[in-house]
Amino acid sequence: MRGEPQSLESLQQQISILKTENHQLQQSLQTVKNTSDLYEALVEFAADAILMGDPSGNIIGANQRAAFLSGYSYEELVDMNLSQFFSEEELLKNPLRYDLLKQGEIVRTERLLSRKDGATVPIEMNSRMLPDGTFHSFFRNITERKQADEALRISEEKFSQIFKLSPDAIALTRMEDGLYLDVNDAFVDIIGWSYSEIVGHCSHSADLGIWCHAEDRERMVQALREKGKMNALEADFKDKNGRIIKGSMSARIININNEACVLSITRDISERLKLQEKQKNLEMQMLQVQKLESLGVLAGGIAHDFNNILMAVIGNCDLAQRRLSPTSAAMVNLKQIKLATGKAADLSNQMLAYSGKGKFVVESLNLSRIIEEMQQILSISSSKKASLRYDLNPDIPNIEADVTQVRQIVMNLVINASDAIGDNSGVIAISTGVMECDRNYLQSTWLDENLEGGEYAFIEVADTGCGMTDDMVDRIFEPFYTTKFTGRGLGMAAVLGIIRGHKGAIKIYTEVGKGSTLKVLFPASTLAATKQKIEPESAPLNDHGLVLLIDDEEAVLTISQQMLHEFGFEVVTARDGIEALEVFKQQHQDIRFVLMDLTMPNMDGEEAFREFRRIDPQVKVIICSGYNEQEVSQKFVGKGLAGFLKKPYLLSELQKTIQKLLQ
Repeated sequence: MRGEPQSLESLQQQISILKTENHQLQQSLQTVKNTSDLYEALVEFAADAILMGDPSGNIIGANQRAAFLSGYSYEELVDMNLSQFFSEEELLKNPLRYDLLKQGEIVRTERLLSRKDGATVPIEMNSRMLPDGTFHSFFRNITERKQADEALRISEEKFSQIFKLSPDAIALTRMEDGLYLDVNDAFVDIIGWSYSEIVGHCSHSADLGIWCHAEDRERMVQALREKGKMNALEADFKDKNGRIIKGSMSARIININNEACVLSITRDISERLKLQEKQKNLEMQMLQVQKLESLGVLAGGIAHDFNNILMAVIGNCDLAQRRLSPTSAAMVNLKQIKLATGKAADLSNQMLAYSGKGKFVVESLNLSRIIEEMQQILSISSSKKASLRYDLNPDIPNIEADVTQVRQIVMNLVINASDAIGDNSGVIAISTGVMECDRNYLQSTWLDENLEGGEYAFIEVADTGCGMTDDMVDRIFEPFYTTKFTGRGLGMAAVLGIIRGHKGAIKIYTEVGKGSTLKVLFPASTLAATKQKIEPESAPLNDHGLVLLIDDEEAVLTISQQMLHEFGFEVVTARDGIEALEVFKQQHQDIRFVLMDLTMPNMDGEEAFREFRRIDPQVKVIICSGYNEQEVSQKFVGKGLAGFLKKPYLLSELQKTIQKLLQ
């Protein structure tokens, strides 16, 4: 009986153990259920599409994302085979590897999934087979990644093309020491070193030395450190052959493998700077031309009026000498007056030369012959410390010019060279020659007023004097400009005016402390050189008849009338073209010739001449002017002008002109 209670106790213990085990089992079942629910929730709401299938690829389960990605419903999915998501072409290119799955491998591939609506979606597919023989496949939509990859590829391709094909030099360097990591083709072409000679070397190292000045690179680095970028840094670079390249550099800091690097683009602006300098020179020349134009008008006007005044002085002097006895004491004074008036007339002619209206008699000349004839006077005019050396080419082509003004050019150039040598010993070399000048060369000279390219004869005067600074060169042709204590008048300004009047050019080469060379160019002529004719002395003129004299200057009118009376003519006067026209209408049948000023108020000489010719086509007219013959004769070419007299004229010059007209 004592054993029964023990059995009951044992049974109760077993029941208690069973309850505990049952509770634990219930907990385990609940845990499994919870885990299963969690697993199902994770699968169902996963961001990737998940498919489950048997070893033959038949789908036995799928989540919502799989239905959304493929376009099929859950019911449709579980009746499909995995291969139905891919086209035949896709499967041929990238087959489903069940063999690898059965070997326990995880198969990762990128494929194009065919949706129910026919569209394709790029996916990343990861598959694995479980021990029970089923497989799980995860499909991830990689459209955005593909687009990003494609955008990146296109961007890299664009950068690569820009980097490779850019005409500017592009370089990637290490910021710390300037080591070249990469350069483009243009960089290689501009610098001259090969790609292998550049990459792996430092820009400022002794073997390359691409930066001419180390401080320029320091300026770039400093700007990059402060702002992270730098634009339009102008610096000098040197190529493999030592040629200096003017560059404009822009740069940015970029990080490569956590290391600061510099991406720089450099444009070769050497040609641009040359063009800018050329443009600056052209603008300076244009400014000089404009100054010549404005000052030339002023100088020409003053010279014209000055010649009218001199006409009264020299005419009265001439008449006084003619009427006085050769033994008169006053003859000495008259001679001095005449000499002074001649110098004043020369100054007036110099002013006309400056205005570009200074050509008197144009003829075919040989520059070498002219300088040969001037050697003695050049020797006297130059400094005793200067040695004159000549290299004259006798076979140069002729030029069409006025010999007096060409001599003035040579004289001024030699005096200018002599002044540059000063009190030191030196050499003045005078040479002549011929050269073919194209437009590029002519554009680099002073006074390039669209001169035509071709053959040009030249005079070159070189000295071993002090040379000129840029400021002196810019001002050398200004009237009355000089570096000496006293000036020489119009000097080089007159030279420029004469050259301009002859359609020529002048080029200046100079270096401070070493001397200067001035080259004057004249367009070559095909005409033979003119030999000076010695005209026989004119026979005394004693004639008669009526002369119409027209001039708006009272003093000129009076002295010209007296001159004509001296030759035996009767004179009727007028002070402008309108008054002269009224006289001519009444007396033209009796008038032997007309002596008329060109510049007059109301009606000038040109218009009056046309009216005279309309009334009497046979009328003989002599035009007088303070301007030169070529300037005036252009207005009367082919119109029957009988003669020209340049004021101030001598009695003998008036006599020759009248005799030529009456013959």
